[in-house]
Amino acid sequence: MQELHGEIFVYNMLARIFYSEPTLELLYELAAMKLPSEPEADASKGMLHMVEVARLHSHNLKELQDELAIEFTRLFLGPIKPVAIPYASWYLSESHQLMTDETIDVRRRYLEAGMAVKDLYSTPDDHISIELEFLSYLTGEMIAAHEAGQQERLQALENTRNGFINDHMKQWAHEFIATITDSDANKFYKGAALLLDEVLLIERENI
Repeated sequence: MQELHGEIFVYNMLARIFYSEPTLELLYELAAMKLPSEPEADASKGMLHMVEVARLHSHNLKELQDELAIEFTRLFLGPIKPVAIPYASWYLSESHQLMTDETIDVRRRYLEAGMAVKDLYSTPDDHISIELEFLSYLTGEMIAAHEAGQQERLQALENTRNGFINDHMKQWAHEFIATITDSDANKFYKGAALLLDEVLLIERENI
């Protein structure tokens, strides 16, 4: 179960990073984070990138926050066309539209699993951050089912989580990731994209 707690931490952190500009609290957490120091250690390359950026600016994290706020807007909001559109429907629809049938299908999955969407009707349900919140929610429910000895529910939740990754997220997230890693994005956001790629790859291997 310790591994599942670690997954929730990563899901929630990535959800925060892709939803809005990073807070000072997050940057302080990253700057203070202890990671394996040996090159051959099993460390996340994406996490290392983000930690390195935070540590490099540890003397003035407010300045880094301001810099990343501008970069967040450029990458994900515009002003004209963002570098990386953070909505699944953009990649899954031939016409590159938002709020398509895919968005409705994602909302259905949330409701069937019992997750209440905080920004329902204000942010499309297929935003990458909300999909990551869904993975976090399912993982938390898996932990609760395990602690309650509910093995059938645990298996059902695991199937739901893996199915969402396999049948939905892997169909579009790698293109979203590539638009960031192949761009001139700040190393912090390239690290976040790499970490997301690592997370989805691990999950797919478990299916």
